[in-house]
Amino acid sequence: MLENSLPSQTVRYLNHVLGGEALRAGADKKKMAQFPYFLQDTYEVWFGELLGQPVTLACVKVSPPLAPEQIEQHTKRMRALVHTPVIIALPSLSPGERKQLIARGVAFVVPDRQLFAPQMGFILSERFGAGPRPKAISASPATQALLVWFLNHHPVTQTWHPSVDATALGYTEMTASRAVQELLQFGLFELDLRGRARHLKLIGDRRELWEKAKPYLRTPVMRTLWTYDLRIFDMLDTRWAGESALARLTMVNEPQQQVIATTADAAQSAKTANVFFEPRELADGIAVQVWRYEPRMQDITINVDPLSLWLSLRDNRDDRIQMALDELEEKFPW
Repeated sequence: MLENSLPSQTVRYLNHVLGGEALRAGADKKKMAQFPYFLQDTYEVWFGELLGQPVTLACVKVSPPLAPEQIEQHTKRMRALVHTPVIIALPSLSPGERKQLIARGVAFVVPDRQLFAPQMGFILSERFGAGPRPKAISASPATQALLVWFLNHHPVTQTWHPSVDATALGYTEMTASRAVQELLQFGLFELDLRGRARHLKLIGDRRELWEKAKPYLRTPVMRTLWTYDLRIFDMLDTRWAGESALARLTMVNEPQQQVIATTADAAQSAKTANVFFEPRELADGIAVQVWRYEPRMQDITINVDPLSLWLSLRDNRDDRIQMALDELEEKFPW
């Protein structure tokens, strides 16, 4: 039955351990047609997003099992074709095969057993019997969004119930619960149980929380698109982002290219309305950052929030940008 197929089992498993609809994927005949016949014969491939990141799920459909070196070569070939991370789904895996795949850096999943996908922010964690629970090496987009929301909207509160704020960001109760789990796992808060409600108690002050959280946080920018179409400003409820926002919040100069931020859904709506995007930079074009989470956290400003802005630019090696980021942190109301 279809619901018992390896792709369906894998989707159910990843959504179970990562929460809600972490993985949204399905078959796409047009995309599959670009694959060589030997890959089409070997894998059932689904395309979609995992925690907001594009991903390709390649489910092995042949027996006997493939050799690890074959899987590595197949993974490289598929990555070159689809330009996304590729996760190989297998019905079973011996300890030796698992060790070889890990050594080769191949992302893989065995439903109800194990997950190894460091490129997507997860490492293998097995718990036989009770079911596996992957250990996040970086915060999920929802967890990061809720933490940034806390820092932006709770200047005094020492305890926090994330579920209360989840709705404002479009997240479910289940997603908020997983965020609580991650924040506790990272040691950023202490658990404060109030009946059945799970509150979080701040450890230290808010600036200390930010410094402790930085290693687990990443840029909110999923990808950047470019357009000449000025309708984009009226069509999307965007926020200034990148150096455009930095120029409005610090002493750094305005960039030559305007930068705005929006969500993946909003960008898709613009495409449907015939706004043409290019995947590469355009001279004098508008840079449209597609974010992993909602960039409109603050209704009273035309900019993205300063902490997400800091995260989006922290890897920029320009000294003037780094000085402006220092200024941004110093001005934040800790």
